[in-house]
Amino acid sequence: MSRSTRLSTAAHIMMYLAWNEGDRVRIDDIAKSASANPSRLRQLCSLLSQAGFIRSFKGAKGGIELAIPPEQISLYDLCLAIDDLNFFALTPHMANRECPIGKTIGNILDQLYHDYNNIFTEYLRQTTVMDLLDMSNEANAASLSSSQTLSV
Repeated sequence: MSRSTRLSTAAHIMMYLAWNEGDRVRIDDIAKSASANPSRLRQLCSLLSQAGFIRSFKGAKGGIELAIPPEQISLYDLCLAIDDLNFFALTPHMANRECPIGKTIGNILDQLYHDYNNIFTEYLRQTTVMDLLDMSNEANAASLSSSQTLSV
């Protein structure tokens, strides 16, 4: 089963830019951080730029930077920008319509996945890129604190 990594990669790009706010960042540097192919990141950055979330600059002092503050960009906004809104979806499955389970499973799961998508969408609307960066900073601080405690 294949899962899309577009949202997590777009979030990584945006968090990296927020972490380096005020500086232009090279896509190759983000690619190293994300362990991702730079050409894949360029594709996502193009979509993020079209949505107005980042600006790109060419030349020796080129790179990308945030166009708007990270607290104004929700994860749902990113999903819209990269066209990745199907979080839970049925896989094509032709169940036996003669079976009591087979004839109902599609409609049941369709409704369930629809409900899950609505709940998840609302969560994404409430979570910003800045929230993610704050969570990352807290996790890094806790990790540093526990490693210092262990080494004493």
